[in-house]
Amino acid sequence: MAIVSVVVAIIVVIATVVSEDIVKYIGQWLIENMVKPVGQLLIEKLVKPIGQWHGYLFHYSSNIKNMKEQVKKLKDVRERVPLPHSVDAATRNIEEIETNDVNKWLENADLIMGKAKEVIEDEEKSKTRCSYVICLNLKQRHQQSKKAKKIVQDINEVLKNWKSNKVFHMDYMKFESRMVTVKELMVALEDANFNMIGVWGMPGVGKTTLVREVAKQVKEEKLFDEVAIATVTQSPNLIKIQGEIADKLDLKLDKETSSGRADLLRVRLTKDNNKKILVVLDDIWEKLDLDEIGIPRMGCKVVVTSRNRDVLSSEMGTQKDFRLEVLLKEEAWRLFEKLSGDSLVDSNLRSKAIEVCTACAGLPLALVTVAKALKNKRLFEWEDALQKLRRPAPRNQKRMQEVIYSAIKLSYNHLESPELKSFFLFCAQNQSFSSNFYEDVLKKCFGLRLFHGISTLEEARNRTYTLVRSLKDSGLLLDAPDTSDCFRMHDLTCDAALLVAYETQNVLMMRDEGLVEWPDEDDMKMCTSICVFNRDIHELPDRLECPELRFLHVYAKDREGSFKISNTFFEGMRKLKVLDLTCMRISSLPSSLKLLTNLQTLCLDQCVLGDIAMIGEMKNLKILSFIESEFKYLPREIGLLTHLRMLDLSNCKKLQVIPANVLSRLMPLEELYVGNSFTQWEVEGLNNERASLAELKHLSRLSTLEVHIPDANMMPKDLLFEKLKRYKIFIGDVWDWSDKHENSRVLKLKLNTCNQLESGIKMLFNGIEDLCLDELNGVKSLVYELDMKGFQQLKHLHVQNNAEIKYIIHSRGLVIDDVVFPALKIFSLKNMINLEGICDAQLPLTSFRDIRIMKVEHCEKLKFVFSSSIAKGLSQLQELEIKECNIMRAIVVKEDDELEDRDMILFPQLRYLKLRCLPKLVSFLCTQNSIITDVGEIIHEGELDFQEIPHTGMQPLFNEEVVFPNLETLELSSIHSEEILLHNQHRPSSSFILTNPRFQNLRELNVKGSDNLKYLLSSSTATFMVQLKHLIIEDCKVMEEVLLTEDLGEEEIITNVSFPRLEVLILKDLPVLKRFCIGTNLRFPSLKDLSIEQCPKLESFIFKPVSSSMTVNKELKEVNSEEISHTAMQPLFNEKVAFPSLETLTIMHMENLKIIWHDQFAEDSFFKLQSLFVEYCENLVNIFESNMLTRFQSLERLEVCYCGSLQEVFELQRLDVKESHAVTAIPLKRLILYRLSKMKQVWNKDPQGIFCFQNLQFISVWECESLKSLFPASVARCLMQLEDLRIEDCGVEEIVSREEIAETAARFVFPKVTVLVLRKLPKLKWFCRGVHTSEWPLLKELEVYGCDQIEILTSKILNFQETVEQSQLETSIQQPLFLVEEGTLFPNLEVLALGGKFNMKEILRDQLFEECLYKLKVLYVIDCVTVSDWITFLKRLHNLEKLFVKSSSWEEIFPYKELFDMENHATILARLRELELFELPMLTHLWKEDTQPSPMFHNLENLKVSICDKLKNLVPSSVSFQNLTILEIYKCPGLINLVTSSTAKSLVQLKKMSVSECESITEVITREGGEASEVITFTQLTYLKLDCLPNLSSFCSESYSFEFPSLEEVIVRQCPEMKTFSHGALGTPKLERVQATQEDEWHWKANLNTTIHWLWESKYSTTTQ
Repeated sequence: MAIVSVVVAIIVVIATVVSEDIVKYIGQWLIENMVKPVGQLLIEKLVKPIGQWHGYLFHYSSNIKNMKEQVKKLKDVRERVPLPHSVDAATRNIEEIETNDVNKWLENADLIMGKAKEVIEDEEKSKTRCSYVICLNLKQRHQQSKKAKKIVQDINEVLKNWKSNKVFHMDYMKFESRMVTVKELMVALEDANFNMIGVWGMPGVGKTTLVREVAKQVKEEKLFDEVAIATVTQSPNLIKIQGEIADKLDLKLDKETSSGRADLLRVRLTKDNNKKILVVLDDIWEKLDLDEIGIPRMGCKVVVTSRNRDVLSSEMGTQKDFRLEVLLKEEAWRLFEKLSGDSLVDSNLRSKAIEVCTACAGLPLALVTVAKALKNKRLFEWEDALQKLRRPAPRNQKRMQEVIYSAIKLSYNHLESPELKSFFLFCAQNQSFSSNFYEDVLKKCFGLRLFHGISTLEEARNRTYTLVRSLKDSGLLLDAPDTSDCFRMHDLTCDAALLVAYETQNVLMMRDEGLVEWPDEDDMKMCTSICVFNRDIHELPDRLECPELRFLHVYAKDREGSFKISNTFFEGMRKLKVLDLTCMRISSLPSSLKLLTNLQTLCLDQCVLGDIAMIGEMKNLKILSFIESEFKYLPREIGLLTHLRMLDLSNCKKLQVIPANVLSRLMPLEELYVGNSFTQWEVEGLNNERASLAELKHLSRLSTLEVHIPDANMMPKDLLFEKLKRYKIFIGDVWDWSDKHENSRVLKLKLNTCNQLESGIKMLFNGIEDLCLDELNGVKSLVYELDMKGFQQLKHLHVQNNAEIKYIIHSRGLVIDDVVFPALKIFSLKNMINLEGICDAQLPLTSFRDIRIMKVEHCEKLKFVFSSSIAKGLSQLQELEIKECNIMRAIVVKEDDELEDRDMILFPQLRYLKLRCLPKLVSFLCTQNSIITDVGEIIHEGELDFQEIPHTGMQPLFNEEVVFPNLETLELSSIHSEEILLHNQHRPSSSFILTNPRFQNLRELNVKGSDNLKYLLSSSTATFMVQLKHLIIEDCKVMEEVLLTEDLGEEEIITNVSFPRLEVLILKDLPVLKRFCIGTNLRFPSLKDLSIEQCPKLESFIFKPVSSSMTVNKELKEVNSEEISHTAMQPLFNEKVAFPSLETLTIMHMENLKIIWHDQFAEDSFFKLQSLFVEYCENLVNIFESNMLTRFQSLERLEVCYCGSLQEVFELQRLDVKESHAVTAIPLKRLILYRLSKMKQVWNKDPQGIFCFQNLQFISVWECESLKSLFPASVARCLMQLEDLRIEDCGVEEIVSREEIAETAARFVFPKVTVLVLRKLPKLKWFCRGVHTSEWPLLKELEVYGCDQIEILTSKILNFQETVEQSQLETSIQQPLFLVEEGTLFPNLEVLALGGKFNMKEILRDQLFEECLYKLKVLYVIDCVTVSDWITFLKRLHNLEKLFVKSSSWEEIFPYKELFDMENHATILARLRELELFELPMLTHLWKEDTQPSPMFHNLENLKVSICDKLKNLVPSSVSFQNLTILEIYKCPGLINLVTSSTAKSLVQLKKMSVSECESITEVITREGGEASEVITFTQLTYLKLDCLPNLSSFCSESYSFEFPSLEEVIVRQCPEMKTFSHGALGTPKLERVQATQEDEWHWKANLNTTIHWLWESKYSTTTQ
């Protein structure tokens, strides 16, 4: 080893002075020449390690340098990371989700920087030493270099980890919901009017992240010179806050007191007036004195964030606030998916992850916490986490849940009062289906006495709204979407609240799926509240011992079955104050209910109720609710509830009787709700059976009333409503209660005379918010006839069907300063046939100032809608819809003093404009004193007659004075103006063009039914339509071109146009449309859906001039149609148009279209096309040519129908195949071809070696009579994904074609096909010509019908080899459709349909077929099968569940002797569930009489027999139908009765019985021995139909007693002999209606027999007489 030492020494010395390559060379030379015998060993064990070792020495300087640079980067990042004390339980910043993660990163960074510091210090020390010592310190240099390199690697890893967090941060801020808020916040920061701005939202929504991003942006964009951020928290530390601000401003605070430090900060923030400074105060919980911190009110801008809006606006005095909502569903998933990384590759895990993400409900804090916690976890861990998120267990929380819930609990702890905290916890308990109804919360809080100092419901309602608003401002409650009747709590907030309620109030919550499991007795005794929501519960325990229980809420899953409540259930809960039983069927109330003497609120909502008279004994009840419950009679005992404050009968649609004098006895009643409920009010003094409205006179405390009065004559004359504060009163029969009503004072009137207004109704006009009027005879104007004050609080006004009103506001008595309708938001007029205007005089500008929606429909005499003075005041108008006004000439008419106003901006907030069926409309805006006609005649104001002004095309629909800067949707239907905007001298006069950027925010443009429109847009206009998403043009009879390329004189023409955001383009029913445009390069980068329908003249989307001299200029525009038609034939799409994002393309009714596309495409067009639909294109020859097929790499669905000239779908003949050509996989999954009469082949050449269609899953081909074969052999062989194949009514001779018949048998495997249908293929001779086998391992459904030239199966299994040998001699030999070499042909067949002239005997002999029937469950047999074959067949069907037989000549379906073994009583079809017989003209019976009882029908559930002319007997009396649920008989004229009484007794499960058009039937049930006094009960029957039975006299002619306990619907039509239903006793407890004709209403007279007799008398007795 001495020589080794020498070598090493030499190498080490040399390594310090020469390069690495030289070292390697010398080392190798020394080794090979000096120690050759051990050279290889030394290379492996010595040289390589030495090379690494000397590498550290050689790269010493570079390693040290790299380390210093990376340390600097790490230090920069480290300084930007929040300090550990600012990371507060992950509640403020979604970057700071887990404190430990941040601290761990900081610790790692500090540790690495410490190691680097040591290396740098050593390196500095070494510099001071003498150079001659270098050789002596080789070991130290090696170690330092090695450490430096390792430190660089560690720093890179740490920065990578932090970078991943920043990448998440960047992705998060790109979400649209965040970008919108950031943009608005940036605008506010630039606005000089705002010095203090607030951002608020619920815990964990991402406020800190957002304001930090804004701070970063304003600094980068130099909107502010300096930005300082400080975190405040719930325990603010002024010294710390001042320090954080000073650090960011490079200010040294050398004062000890906070006031001294504040002075220094104040000076720093105000000393330079030219410097703009932004201060961000994050996470404020209460009022913060900015002066104490040192932040001046002026001189800098301040952004503050808080969970509580009230802290911002009321205490901090913010001038503008921004609410940050949770993420949208799509955004939430994108964030969750990003954070979960590669762990979601598994499809099962991915689907579970979607559920987990949904459970996080868009809260960023939850999304990030959960995603990080579950990253790289297994499926069972995801499922466990999902269960915990959905049903959090108070005693078993994971840290993942603690992080989320701690943030919410912190907000709860800071609520200002115990009352607010209790209310918050109650809202969590009461939330159902993710929302709380205000009224529901009010009822229960009042009953629980949750509010202090409250004595009336009105006061309780005000307190409820106040507390809800406070919790919304705190971010703990949210608005409900689309309604103001509800509010909601975020799911995770609700979970946290329930945990608090469990810990502090012993609240028990059982919700969602699963059976109810009641806790043990000790836990129940502690409970103060129990909520069971949407669980599988049908009964309550016999008794619950809950002595502290105050609130019990049970919400059942459905009310189908009877809900059982023991009479002793309530005995152990005497302190109960609120009881809510929802969605139950309760036949009677338990007797223990009357023991609840403390009960204040009882809710029996959405219930089916029986006897509820016991409620009258609950004397202390204050609130009683029956919302949406079903019962007919309100018990008279309700009148005994003399403490009742609220009675809610809303939506009790079946309530027919409120007994007289019940309501009048409820004298303390404050609120009465009878909306969409009882309407049969008695007229005062006429009858005492039902309640009259006069009883309301006795309710002196009534403040709320909801009632529908169908007839104004029911109103008592002296009924006054002066104390009503809230009301919803409908009078008349034209109103729909289901319409949404957001207002609290609603009145809808249809009165016969105006005299009926003189009752108490008229006083309701004062303060009304929602008014709808119908007819009102005698009223000519609303203002001053109905309300002298001008409806100051009215928000919604609808007037319809009035022939007398000329003006809504009449000038009679009008004072010029009177403001009318100042609060009106929605205004609609309909069928006002004599209305001439809104007002006949000028109004103050503040009238109509708040209107948002205006609709006018079918006002025949209305010439314009607004005068300019009214229109100028409509600054809030957002929706305007005018339709079917036949003489309307303008929407707005200028008044005389407005003539010189050339800068009129109308409706600055208008978002939606719809003009429809206005045939005389000239312009949106016109002058009142003159209109220029086509001959220049001036018609002056006094001579103005709108009806006589001819159409000239000289005035545009939208002229330059009309500006809609925020218009998003424009719909124009049947508007016959020739222009939309200003006339342009550079283009043809007959055009309809949107020009200039006045419509730059338009998102949807819909033009339909124009008779004069030739063009729509100019190319210059299109450049401004950058927001357009939907463009629909339909039924424009003269439109030739959509986009008109302008000639701009000497200027350059516009050759490139882009619609950057257009997603949907529809061109439909444009009979003369020639093109979209000429010559211009068009780009649709966002277009996803393009539909072109009924445009027969359209041949090229963009017409491309064929000659170089034919430029896109004025001359080209003047080329007539004949000249263009003679140019070369162009494809529909060429390289001039680009569709890079197109997903769906529909082409229909394009008679002249010959070519869709060829090889000239825009570079990125059609790559994303997924679905192509081509229909009714008569001249189209093919769909794809081979040279373009590779472009369609996303196409998954292709449908081609009704193309009479189409010869093939895929034209492959011209493809030049090279040996090196790679096979292209086509992604097509669904192929549907229908009615292609000339199509001979789908592929006109076998694409083998070129294209592969391996992704096809569904193929359907119908009515293609010229089609000879479907698949080339190579295509058939690659159909590994095919699942469903259907060929019907085609001329195919073979399914698979082969160009050459090989000597060996072809093998076709279809491993995934489950459905195969071959129907009406009369020419089919082969599956594939020549010898072949096929395998269908998963086939479940097989139908072969009308394929008469081919055998279905081979006749015997051993003939396969024989067939091969014969086929080699004669390739056209007849073969069976399916031929298998070995094994079972269809091992999984479950559904079989056979029809036609096939030879069943041959099939039945085959062993293969025997095996195929083993799993068969459904059988359809159509056409002729002999009885003997049928019997043999049936005996093999051991598992059959459904049998359908059609068009057979059989006399009997089930021959008894042949089917059954008399000795062993063997049963066939034991599992049969459904039997349907259709069109069996010779059938006389299903089963012969006088045979032994058979269990064959014991399991039958559905029996349907139709069009069996000779059927005389359905089944013998021995047959039992114990499981039958549906029995339908139709057109069986031979039947005299349906079943015997003994068979009827077995129908205990029957739910539906229908007997129709059986002309001989006299009774349904006929007697068969026994006593006629027997009772026959149809326990489950709910529906009975007897239709068109001319000889039916009754259900049963004998005096049997019939019980129908479940019957709810009876239809008896065209039964002229039926005078009574039955002759014996009859019980139908649920039946309430009978229908006599299809169009008839339902009838009911006391009972079923009486109703049938009444119907017979009313319809037939006169005729009979």
